[in-house]
Amino acid sequence: MKWTKNGWMIPTIIIIVNACAIWIRWSTLPDVLPAHFDPAGHASGSMDRNTLVFYPVISLLLCLVTYGIYTLANNLFRLKPDPKGLRIGGLHVFASCLALTVLSSTMVTLTMGSCPLFMFAEPVLILTGIITLVVCLIKLQH
Repeated sequence: MKWTKNGWMIPTIIIIVNACAIWIRWSTLPDVLPAHFDPAGHASGSMDRNTLVFYPVISLLLCLVTYGIYTLANNLFRLKPDPKGLRIGGLHVFASCLALTVLSSTMVTLTMGSCPLFMFAEPVLILTGIITLVVCLIKLQH
């Protein structure tokens, strides 16, 4: 299955898009950015512009840790074979959702909170990733 072999490319593309979005907007951003927006779009905190540089790095680290935990679990517990690729497929979806969540945070900051859709996307993305991973693991057991 291509998804199980190349599924890591989706989180990679998302991380690259995140870095590109920051790079494109960098020169137009103020030195201090509003952060931690409330549902109405009002800033309740601030952060230095240089902090944005770490967003793609955080996304990359989250994905690497996710795949690292999978590899470690696979080696330590000798997980049974997964011919349908459900386990790794669920993992790819989870890693993609993690990367999308960080991208959503970036977009909230880059739009200065003017697009509340991004704020509400974060919990939905995380929940989607968790549910997909759990469903894949449950299906694997049956």
